[in-house]
Amino acid sequence: MGVKDLLNRLKQNKEDKSEAKSHYLTGKEVREIAKANAKEMRRLEKEKRRKVPQEEFMSQMKDDNNILEIEDLHSYFFTDQGVVKAVNGVTFSIPVNSTVGVVGESGCGKSVTAMSVMRLLQGPTGQIVSGSIRFKAYDYKRDQDGKFVPIYEKDENGEVVQEFDPKTKKNVPKISGYEKVEAVYDIAKMPIHEMYRLRGRQISMVFQEPMTSLNPVFTIGNQLDEVVLLHIPGSTKESAKKRSIEMLNMVGIAMPERVYASYPHELSGGMRQRVMIAMALACEPRLIIADEPTTALDVTIQAQVLDLFNDLKTKINGSILLITHDLGVIAEMADYVVVMYAGRIIEQGTALEIFRNPLHPYTQGLQKSKPTMKSSSDTLYNIPGNVPNPINMPNHCYFKERCRSCIDKCSGEYPCMHQVSPTHFVACHLYESKED
Repeated sequence: MGVKDLLNRLKQNKEDKSEAKSHYLTGKEVREIAKANAKEMRRLEKEKRRKVPQEEFMSQMKDDNNILEIEDLHSYFFTDQGVVKAVNGVTFSIPVNSTVGVVGESGCGKSVTAMSVMRLLQGPTGQIVSGSIRFKAYDYKRDQDGKFVPIYEKDENGEVVQEFDPKTKKNVPKISGYEKVEAVYDIAKMPIHEMYRLRGRQISMVFQEPMTSLNPVFTIGNQLDEVVLLHIPGSTKESAKKRSIEMLNMVGIAMPERVYASYPHELSGGMRQRVMIAMALACEPRLIIADEPTTALDVTIQAQVLDLFNDLKTKINGSILLITHDLGVIAEMADYVVVMYAGRIIEQGTALEIFRNPLHPYTQGLQKSKPTMKSSSDTLYNIPGNVPNPINMPNHCYFKERCRSCIDKCSGEYPCMHQVSPTHFVACHLYESKED
């Protein structure tokens, strides 16, 4: 290293230190931030615990072909250093019987979006501040007394089948199920106790690491039965066990009775992930959220789990929200792709449009960063720079400092979402100038 290079490096380090020092907060500023955050968190926590009639959080879908519509969602984390805008105005939809893949760097807001849909943000610091999450659910119908309306089993002649009830010691009508009615809920406005009717039954989530999601002191059967007993009306221990074994068999486990009696540590990673999928599907949900479902698995097990998801989507007649870093998984699984960066959506469209015609420089960089059989360590592309500080986000395009296609307009306001085709949208000034 020459003397000139050394002097330039020392100068750069000095500038970096002075810039970092300018971001330090005084004790007074920290106290003011904490006071303002505490006031806002109390308000939002009170909203979550309120008791209101169901009509207050009922809604209507803008497109009846969608099962989930997220509109202008803002999910923040309130810290002593400021407000982290983890999800900052996200809008996208999930059509019925489709797979929507969400892709982006770590920290871009993918998992926070999924946690917002499940209402699992860790409060009081993590909160949904504004926006709508409309979900089309099949809820159990209730009578005037608030009881579920049963469906009685009938024989070939159309007469109700009778069965012996050991409790009353009388013959009673045999119940084959319970009536369901379609309803649209705004999850963002639901009180947290009302969310229990959707979470696990209508919307299920497969987490990244199954070993941390399964309880190590209970058997697999115990944990599967709990889901059925909690969410399906009229379930008994016998019916719950039967359902659990059916689900284990459905996800491709060869000896379901043996796995049913096993503890999580007795199973391999792939088996545990299958158990998590069986647990998620036990109540036949309309939406499955898969957060990095194959990251902890080896390549052969990954392929099996992905094939399983594809098969199950048609069997349960539901939709999948797939979150992953792996563009190969997205290309294989997703019908639609949402690309996120720094809490915002920068591009979305069909999988074919995103992979054949990526428009945003960030999407192009992600695809170049993916290693292929022809690439070598010398030619592998990497996106320069770092993601901006999530507390003090700039007013201009968040990708400006890392973009090699930057123009003068990028220093202005944040770009709006521009429609390139009926299904392809991009937030970039490059395409705004073309329209002009």
